[in-house]
Amino acid sequence: MLLRTLSLAATLLFSGLPLAHEGHSHDHSHAQKELIVTEANIRTFLPAAKSTAAYFTIHNPTDKSVFLKKATIRGIGRVEIHEHVHKNGMMRMQRVESVELPANQQIAFQPGGFHLMAFEPEQKLKVGEKRKLTLYFDNGDRLYSFVEVVSLKDTFEKPRNSHHNHH
Repeated sequence: MLLRTLSLAATLLFSGLPLAHEGHSHDHSHAQKELIVTEANIRTFLPAAKSTAAYFTIHNPTDKSVFLKKATIRGIGRVEIHEHVHKNGMMRMQRVESVELPANQQIAFQPGGFHLMAFEPEQKLKVGEKRKLTLYFDNGDRLYSFVEVVSLKDTFEKPRNSHHNHH
């Protein structure tokens, strides 16, 4: 009799489970896609130098283009977005107001292309330390990451990861 009562109770208990999940999808493959920063580094300031450069790759796995408008690095007084351009057979650097990050693509901020210029350090950058990087976008979003301080010598000895994600 006890076995029959437990069996009936179990049947009643578990028969309602499918209804408890009605209307609730268990397909979690639509996880929120967010911008991601990888390979972020900033070079130490050379003696007597007034500026240094920071590099990273930013991945935009979303279905919308966004524009990077501004960047800050903890302990750096001023950060500007720059690019190298070829004009009249000369290569020169210029400040840009924004950089488009197309949907489902990535942009490498690297020597000879887009990069961040850092000015007015509040204290000396030490190789190996990490500094907070904040990127500001035209839609009001902010992306937080870290840049690792590297020496100029290290940037030539350690090749950057050159794999590309194409969607």
